[in-house]
Amino acid sequence: MVDFTKAQVLAVPYVDDVKCAACRRCPARSACKSKAILQLDPGEPPFIDSSRCYACYACLPACPNGAIVRNGRR
Repeated sequence: MVDFTKAQVLAVPYVDDVKCAACRRCPARSACKSKAILQLDPGEPPFIDSSRCYACYACLPACPNGAIVRNGRR
């Protein structure tokens, strides 16, 4: 079992499903160095695996729709 501190969980961004266009080749997934952005089914919005993400935020400017949001900011 992975034990996360509150600060680690709050640092991980999330995908806003309303803004996400579920791009075929997601630029944010390509920008993610830790491969934390996962997409299970084509056409569905991806999600960010908090156990892989180390909060570098390289994905934020890479998303053309602004669908990746820092946790706590909507």
